[in-house]
Amino acid sequence: MDVAAKSGFSHQTVSRVVNNHKNVSIKTRQKIERVMQEMGYKPNLVARALVTGKTSTIGVLSYDTTLFGPASTLHAVQMAAREKGYNTTIVSLKSQELDSVIAGIAELKHAGVAGAILIAPQLNSTAQLRNAIHRFPVVMVEGEAGTKVPSVNVDQIGGAFQLTNHLINLGHTEIAHISGPENWYESVARTKGWKLALTKHNLAIRHLYRGDWSAKSGYENTKKIINNHEVTAIFAGNDAMALGSLKALAEQKISVPEEMSLVGFDDIPESLYFSPALTTVRQDFDEVGIKALESLLSEIENPGSSTKDQTVGAMVILRESASRRRL
Repeated sequence: MDVAAKSGFSHQTVSRVVNNHKNVSIKTRQKIERVMQEMGYKPNLVARALVTGKTSTIGVLSYDTTLFGPASTLHAVQMAAREKGYNTTIVSLKSQELDSVIAGIAELKHAGVAGAILIAPQLNSTAQLRNAIHRFPVVMVEGEAGTKVPSVNVDQIGGAFQLTNHLINLGHTEIAHISGPENWYESVARTKGWKLALTKHNLAIRHLYRGDWSAKSGYENTKKIINNHEVTAIFAGNDAMALGSLKALAEQKISVPEEMSLVGFDDIPESLYFSPALTTVRQDFDEVGIKALESLLSEIENPGSSTKDQTVGAMVILRESASRRRL
């Protein structure tokens, strides 16, 4: 009513602008939005929910946001929700076992959210999730596809394949891979991409080492790899492990990329400032957030409409840490 009085329009017209109704001219919308900005007006989401029966809040279930991938995904989802006028309520999971996820969803339901985005990078009981959540709208991100729960994921396999293929094209035939934990979706997918590239070029699949995403595990595994003089390139499963690899190689005075090529995955902001700058894979988390939110809103409006899994492409970023193999 206050905005209507100051702008000279009816309160019904102001309401249409606030609710993004299409039957408002651009000129009228711009004038009302200018008055709203001058007055510092913000819609009362609680009041709107009472009137419309619909909440403007979505839930996010997350796990281990200390890591780059889950943290970046969470941020992207929040930004996408804000752009669409939605608030987010975040519940941190104690684990990714099914019981913990169900308890998190129950907490979000109690908070009155319209639906939830589950950031689920580990492979624990996701196939049983659909039966557990009943009709509550849920979209999964960074989780296992094909679980009858709509999902949005970066093309981890494709990114790892491209990266390994790049090393092969540089003449490397003995490429070690330091993978992440075996129960993580990204770890399994990146290892699969590495294997597919080797198989395509009829190269033997060997030199697989298991890490835990930490720089320390990259460091410890690289010390083992160094003992195998056949290896001329290392594909670290993420940039943090690649950083550990750099330290281990530097301690043994093995130059990168002259004597050992090194690549990572994630394109963390610091990877550009490694010495040498790291060749890696960039994930479009912004696009993941947008697609996940669109899928969830579709599921909220029309349950069962977003059963299709969606994939966002990954891009290889070429820098100085990988070069042609010396003969």
